[in-house]
Amino acid sequence: MQANPLFYLFKKINWPTLLIIVAVIISSLGSITGLIVPAFTGKLVDNFSFESMNWNFIILFIGVFLLNAILSGIGLYLLSKIGEKIIYAIRSLLWQHIIHLKMPFFDQNESGQLMSRLTDDTKVINEFISQKLPNLLPSAITIIGSFIMLFIMDWKMTLLTFITIPIFVIIMIPLGKVMQNVSKKTQAEIANFSGLLGRVLTEMRLVKVSNTENAELDNAHRNLNRIYGLGLKQAKITAIIQPLSGLIMLLTIAIILGFGALRISSGAISAGTLIAMIFYVVQLSSPLVNLSTLVTDYKKAVGASARIHEIMQEPLEVMEDSTVNIIQGSTLHFNHVDFKYDVKPILNDVNFEIPAGKVTAFVGPSGSGKSTIFNIIERMYDIDAGSVTYGNASIYDMPLAEWRNKIGYVMQSNAMMNGTIKDNMLYGINREVSDEELVQYAKLANCDDFIMNLEQGYDTLVGERGVKLSGGQRQRIDIARSFVKNPDILLLDEATANLDSESERKIQEALEELMINRTTVVIAHRLSTIRKADQIVFIDQGRVTGIGSHESLIQSHEKYQQFVTTQNLNNN
Repeated sequence: MQANPLFYLFKKINWPTLLIIVAVIISSLGSITGLIVPAFTGKLVDNFSFESMNWNFIILFIGVFLLNAILSGIGLYLLSKIGEKIIYAIRSLLWQHIIHLKMPFFDQNESGQLMSRLTDDTKVINEFISQKLPNLLPSAITIIGSFIMLFIMDWKMTLLTFITIPIFVIIMIPLGKVMQNVSKKTQAEIANFSGLLGRVLTEMRLVKVSNTENAELDNAHRNLNRIYGLGLKQAKITAIIQPLSGLIMLLTIAIILGFGALRISSGAISAGTLIAMIFYVVQLSSPLVNLSTLVTDYKKAVGASARIHEIMQEPLEVMEDSTVNIIQGSTLHFNHVDFKYDVKPILNDVNFEIPAGKVTAFVGPSGSGKSTIFNIIERMYDIDAGSVTYGNASIYDMPLAEWRNKIGYVMQSNAMMNGTIKDNMLYGINREVSDEELVQYAKLANCDDFIMNLEQGYDTLVGERGVKLSGGQRQRIDIARSFVKNPDILLLDEATANLDSESERKIQEALEELMINRTTVVIAHRLSTIRKADQIVFIDQGRVTGIGSHESLIQSHEKYQQFVTTQNLNNN
């Protein structure tokens, strides 16, 4: 792991160089004019007289004061703008990376946790970059400049002010390390809480049916208590730092006043010089507090960026173009394919071919590896051994986006995005589709009738995960999307057993229309589908144990006979 995950992120983004240069110049000029104000104040006190008022000096003093305010304001705005640009770049970089990660990453990480990384972790970094970091340069100039002016005015008295600084540094270093550890733990707990919320909210029906509201509340309370405890630790550190900063400032002013009075009485300095020195010390208070909290906020930002850095190290799907051309209408071959999920073997020496333009049905017990084969065809997972070829080329050598554009997948889950029916039918379609064409495809999928009966027709909102529609309606819209996509290879995870007979009939009609002249791969549950297949592949415990027609397998494959009987497929 990198020594500093925050700097790793900084190296990954493009910095607004010109804006930084302009902001640094303006904020530097603002800080420099701020250093002139106390000196002018001291001179004004020493030379003040009602009888001989120097109006030119007073006008100059007011002008410098206003110029300082204007330059400081513009400089701070520009520096804050830089901070916002940087955090925008970090969030864009992280989201771009996450959305291109391989599927196993999403299998192992809750969506709520990933959302927390994108929002909560980057919020901590944002607070440091857009609020604390912009004050660094103006604060540094003010501190350095103020000490130079103090040395010029009276170096003996200035040296006394350094007594308190080593004490402050000795306390700050260990507190900063503690703050970094606490911040890292806090962000992890917030991510866990977000993960819990995401899991419960997406499965709220299961929670209510199972009467597990109280159990989930207890889980949340335990999580929130840990966040509360860590928040108190951060509050304790802050409660030490801020009063300590104020106490050191008061002690410094007290030293200057006490020793300054002696210096005035001895004639070493004037009253105006003492007032100017007090101004400079007071002017130091805000930058010193900023720098003191900057250290702790920096540690918090480093802690928050640690998990982001881990995500950024995850391997991406390779999307770039390939020299391999995809030849339409080729045969898909699985050659001695092995695949395991983590350490659990799923497929073992799997061999079969899926002929172009034909229907191939996969049959077998639950958990035998049928859905895994679909995931491999879609390149959601990389195989461990063997090869998967389309024509004469490996599918892993083909451009990923182009390969997936050739595949249509009607899923068991009927995945839908929160939006309108039209949005879902056109989701992922990279061409212009007219309303007339859309209606035509909807009719082919047997879903135009129910859509037109809805109050807003194709503009009806489906709700999260399509919750406002029935299972059969969702599946028909999924089929309509495949009609619009017009894929070369069609994957059908046939799951109509839980639908009423009318919905099932309409879906079967739509599927039969969709399968015409396409290479179709079906996870089959119905005898009618299996009988119509040109080829049946029986999968058992990750191995292919039989390939052939329904008639040949029913004669030669004992487990296939048992499967047909136990699944009651003859009654469908």
